[in-house]
Amino acid sequence: MHKLTLLNSHSELDLNLDLGGQVERLTLKHPRLDKKIPVILPYDSSLPFFQSGNFLMYPWVNRLESNKITVVGRKITIDPLAKDSTDRPIHGLYFNKRRRLIELKKDSARIEPIEVNPKFPQFIESFVLEDNSLTIRTEFYNPTDNIQEFAYGYHPYLRLKANLEECSIHTNFTHYIPLTDDLLPNKDLIKNEISYLFISNSLLGQMKLDHLFTGSPSEPYFGIADEKEKILLQVRVSVNSQIPLPYFQVYTPEDRKSIAIEPMSSTGNAFFTAKSGLCRLNPGDRIFGEFIIELLKL
Repeated sequence: MHKLTLLNSHSELDLNLDLGGQVERLTLKHPRLDKKIPVILPYDSSLPFFQSGNFLMYPWVNRLESNKITVVGRKITIDPLAKDSTDRPIHGLYFNKRRRLIELKKDSARIEPIEVNPKFPQFIESFVLEDNSLTIRTEFYNPTDNIQEFAYGYHPYLRLKANLEECSIHTNFTHYIPLTDDLLPNKDLIKNEISYLFISNSLLGQMKLDHLFTGSPSEPYFGIADEKEKILLQVRVSVNSQIPLPYFQVYTPEDRKSIAIEPMSSTGNAFFTAKSGLCRLNPGDRIFGEFIIELLKL
C-alpha cells in the first residue's frame, strides 16, 4: 500500500494514495503548548468509507438526484462509485481512486489521479503542512476542446476533544439552506438565518447538524473550540483561492466523536439546481481552490 508521511517540526500528516489521498492521520501543534493535537478522526477501514478521515468530492459534492446530467448542452451519463440508500449518486468519482505522486518534500506533496474521466477537468492536489495548519490546494485544468463544468469539495472529520459536546461553535456564516427530505438543497436555494439554529460561540451540546451553511462575506470559516484550553480548530477558505468555496456542509455523526466540516464550491445537486455554483472551464483554462485546516488560539 502506497502511503506518504509529511512532517513539520510539530505536525504530521499521513496520506494513503491507494485510497484517493485519504487523510489517515493529521496532528497539529497546540498554539500555546509544546504538544501535538490529533485533529482529524483517523481513517478506520472497519467503518464505511465515508465515516472517517478526509476525502475529495469531485466533480460533484454530496448528492445528485440522477446519474444523467447535462453539461453545457451535452448529455452525460455518470457511472457513480457509490449511491445513497435512495439510489442517488454521492460524493463524486474520485474519493477512493488511486493517486500518483508528482512531487514530495518533507512538509508538502503534490498528487494526481492515475485514471481520469475526460468529461470533466483533470486535477492536481497539493498538501502543505505547517506547525498549526494544513493547506489543501486543488488545481483544475481543461485539456479538451469542450467547455467543462464541475463542483468540488472536501469531507474532513475533525475532532478537538474526546467529548465533542463540550466544544463550542465558531463561524462567520450567516444563513443556511434547508435540505429536503431527500437531503438535497431546495431548488430555489431559499435561505434561513443561522440564528434559527444557534449563535456563534454556542455550545454544541446535543445539537444535531446536517446543514448547508452559506452567507459569509469573505474568507468563510467554521470551527469548534475548547473554551477551557482556549484553542480553536477550524476550516477556513484561503484568501488566495481562485474558486469561491461559499458553502460548508456540516454534519455531526451519531457517535459524536467528530464533526464533518465540508468546504464546497457548490451546493449538492449542482447539475440540477440553477445558481448552485458550478465552475466552468474553457478549453486550456486552469483554476484552483484552496482551504486551510488550522489550530489557533481562541
